[in-house]
This record gives sequence, C-alpha cells and structure tokens, in this order.
Amino acid sequence: MMDELLICGSGASEAVPALFCTCDLCKEAWKRGGKDRRSRTAYQLGEEIRIDFGPDIMLHRERYGLHYENLKHLFISHPHRDNFTPIQVNYHIHGEEGPALLAEGDLTLHGTKPVLDQFKSNLTCDFSRMRMVLDELEEDFGTRTLENGIRFSFLWANHYCEGALNYIIEMPDSFTFFIGTDTGKFQEETWKILSNYQFDMMILDGTAGLLDIEEGGHMTAKQVLSSVERMRKEGIVKDSTRLITNHFAHCAKMLHSDLEAFYLPHGIEPAYDGMKVALKKN
Repeated sequence: MMDELLICGSGASEAVPALFCTCDLCKEAWKRGGKDRRSRTAYQLGEEIRIDFGPDIMLHRERYGLHYENLKHLFISHPHRDNFTPIQVNYHIHGEEGPALLAEGDLTLHGTKPVLDQFKSNLTCDFSRMRMVLDELEEDFGTRTLENGIRFSFLWANHYCEGALNYIIEMPDSFTFFIGTDTGKFQEETWKILSNYQFDMMILDGTAGLLDIEEGGHMTAKQVLSSVERMRKEGIVKDSTRLITNHFAHCAKMLHSDLEAFYLPHGIEPAYDGMKVALKKN
C-alpha cells in the first residue's frame, strides 16, 4: 500500500539484542521480547519501493509477507553493512533454471558511488541478465521523480562515511515526509534545505540515546529534542506533524518503555519493528 510506510527494522548495526552481547539491556530485551527486539533499520513503501537492504531482508520478508519480486526501486542510504548487503542482490538474475524467474521490468538501484562500487565488487553473475538499472546519486539535494509520481530528494547526512544520504519524499497527494536515520546533528547546509519545507511526518535518528556524545554520526536523545525544538521554531514542522525517532543501539541503554517515557511527553514517538505509519495528512 502506497498510503503507509512500513518500518521493517528499528535497530542499529548490531541489532537488539546485539550479537554476542551480555549487557543488561540485551538480556532484558530477550526477556521482554515484543518492541524491545529490534532488527536492522529499513523501510518499505508499498511493494515497489524499499529504503536499505541489509542483513535482515529475509527476516523482514517472512515476518511481514513482503514480495521483493515486485520491487522496482531500491534506495540505499549508504554502504555500511547493516544498510546494504550487496551479495543478496546477485539473486536478481533471470533464468528459467535459476536463480530466479524474474517479473517483467527493471529493478533500479539508487545510491551514491560508494554504494554502486560496493555492488559491483560483489557481483558474482552476468549483470546483463539481472534486469537492473544502476542510478548514481551524485549531487547534494538531487531529486528523482518515479513513474508513480513519488518524488525522492536526497541530501547528505552527517554520518561516518562518504555519501551517506537522508531522504525527503513527496507523495502525489502532497504528503511530504523525511527519513533521517544514520545521521548526527544536522549541518547548517541541511537546515537551509529543510527550511524550505513544512513536513507532515519526520523520522529522526535516535541511535545514541542516553550516551554523552556531542559530535558523531548519530544523534543522542537530547539532540533529537533540540532538533525538534528548532524545527518547531522555524516552521519546518507544524502541530499536526507526526514525529518519530528510530535506529536504536543497545549501548544507548534505553528499552522501549524508557524511550516512550523520554519522548512521548515531547510529542515524539519511538519506532519499533513492524510499525506502520499512515501517509496522510492529519
């Protein structure tokens, strides 16, 4: 359904409970289950559009009944392994005897040069049989308008690698939202771009939680609050804007109940695996 966004995963690179971890939060997340168990962050918009394609793609397919054979656009925010598992894309190759009998039409992989280079270096098959198009996203604040009228604008994130992206997505019915996970505090250049919009929904990076980090590639909980405060002052968000924070690390020391206690009084919702967000104006 193009009228809702599925938050497939809500964890950081190591997931929650983290691999091999014996910290108190991971042990408690095992006990509680539910919203405290977090796979790696990714998003799905209908059957045709996905943002990030990491190591939990099979889990997401089984858990939510996703049909990746219907994907037409795959946007990769950056080449970190929790966001992009390029070896899996090798199965998008057409063949009566394997590995897949593909539907008609191409799958477009949208990403910066580091993403496309990573994809190419992991190719194990004949690209001419993959029914794929590679779309290099080069310039800051570039745009792509898809065949269904959805407009993606991409802007540089303040992250730990070259060419990491956040997205502004404009739906045909004028619903506009922002996906900004995997970024630290916004640079002033980003604030200038955001000031040209009034968003109906925003998803913000909340990875670092209660950690005391002033500068880095992720936001702390306090930095999320200060960002939202500035957005409200500058009119980037309005009273009806739905505010969500996502991409939580186990080392941030916040279970889902802690996140709710911290964020909900400020009108911000903590995300969880399987959360569905309606893309319609309030």
